[in-house]
Amino acid sequence: MPTTASKTGKVYLNCVDEWLDTLPASESEEFKEFAEYTPSVIEIWVYSGIIGYPGTFNDLVRWTKMKFKKLNRREILNSEIAALHADIQELRMAITSGEIKGDNGAARLAALEKELRSHIEVSERMNKTTDKRGLTLAGADRVMRELSNIFKDDPQFSEPIENAMNAVWAKIYSEMQ
Repeated sequence: MPTTASKTGKVYLNCVDEWLDTLPASESEEFKEFAEYTPSVIEIWVYSGIIGYPGTFNDLVRWTKMKFKKLNRREILNSEIAALHADIQELRMAITSGEIKGDNGAARLAALEKELRSHIEVSERMNKTTDKRGLTLAGADRVMRELSNIFKDDPQFSEPIENAMNAVWAKIYSEMQ
């Protein structure tokens, strides 16, 4: 991993830490707290763009993985779905071969199939929610970036627009929780 040194002699392992040092301390801490508690790297990327992150998405992903442990709920749920599916197949074979009596096996099979359907339903809901949030945040980010670019050379409007964008971002994000 390449390192860079600042004018003050501080050594940075990545551009995200270097960028965070350029922010006011309160803003830097708010971003770190947001990154710690937000499970989606996409949402962290959108928020970082709003507060002026100049680096790449991949750098931010590496920084996030290095600093914070993120639980991959989708992966866990998908592995549970695969395991339930395998259990159902094994149970069907055991019933067919006569290892398990039909009436006892049918009850177990019904319970496993119900649990499998429930897991699939949760997975679909999780995907829809994640997609909706991601699209909403990406759209908001795009609008805010365009406004910034339009008014970046006009000091009369740049600060009020910056403040308004931060307020809008906070409102959108709080409504999506």
